[in-house]
Amino acid sequence: MFQLQVARSVAEIEGLGSSWDALMTPELSLFQSHRWNLLAARFFGEREEPYFIFAENDNGAAILPGVIQTYSRTLSFAGETLFDYRDYLASGDLAPLKAAWEKLASLNLPASISAICRSEDRIWQHLPKEFFSRAPGLLRSEITSEQLAQAHSRAFSRLRKLERMGLRITQYTGDSPIVSEIYRLRRAQSSPSGLFHDPVRSEFMVAVCNAEGSRCEVFALERGSTLAAALVTFRDADWRRCYTILYDNRWARFSPGVSLLFEVARRSLEQGMNVDLMTGEQPYKMRVAQSMQDLFKVTASSAELQQLSSAPAANLAA
Repeated sequence: MFQLQVARSVAEIEGLGSSWDALMTPELSLFQSHRWNLLAARFFGEREEPYFIFAENDNGAAILPGVIQTYSRTLSFAGETLFDYRDYLASGDLAPLKAAWEKLASLNLPASISAICRSEDRIWQHLPKEFFSRAPGLLRSEITSEQLAQAHSRAFSRLRKLERMGLRITQYTGDSPIVSEIYRLRRAQSSPSGLFHDPVRSEFMVAVCNAEGSRCEVFALERGSTLAAALVTFRDADWRRCYTILYDNRWARFSPGVSLLFEVARRSLEQGMNVDLMTGEQPYKMRVAQSMQDLFKVTASSAELQQLSSAPAANLAA
């Protein structure tokens, strides 16, 4: 039996939950999770019209978290600018995956999807793509917590200096009130073109952190009512993804944000976790990072999407 469903509303996307969860595999990230995509549809539905496609037969299933960007009339995947990694979900027989892409291509619209990690996997290798950015990080197989501390002794000495000044590292879960305060401060610090100057994005992140609960770990460098720095992270299998960093400009000369990031990275390695510093090669990330993940952007015309969807399923297995 074959079925194909297009979910255009939050209620329809919510109804995909059990099927969606069954398709989550270790190579996917939390950005492919049902809970993140459902929240994206709730918060960004006016900017990107949901066109989530679920296809299934007796031997396989697939989900494309597709959206139609309202202003550009371009196809993409859900998450507005807040999903660092994009991907589809699929298992088993390729026929449902191919049918889902055929349905998306039938809209006769161009596509722009970033950032792709698995650039050589199935569909992505058959679509035109270009380098987008890198995601720096640390792999537990390549560096230990002790080696990190030895290689960056100055960063850890700054942390000890901050501690002598009365600051302490505290830890919270994603449903703590500190999350709202962090994104309020990030918005206040942002320029008009900054990512979190947009209140909807800040509200989305607060909702995501709340939904993740204990899977969201917030580290703060604080003293009483003083918040010198904070780091919002997410546990994702054997990764700690460092999503948002904040620091108080009044403490800038002591580098509290970078000091906190180094310590969280050290603790992560000590706990046997990899560290993802997320998209972008900002200098403060490069000081910590020991590895890089190349990310790609797919830009395809409507004709190129249709060409992909008309290709034999066997060709997509390569």
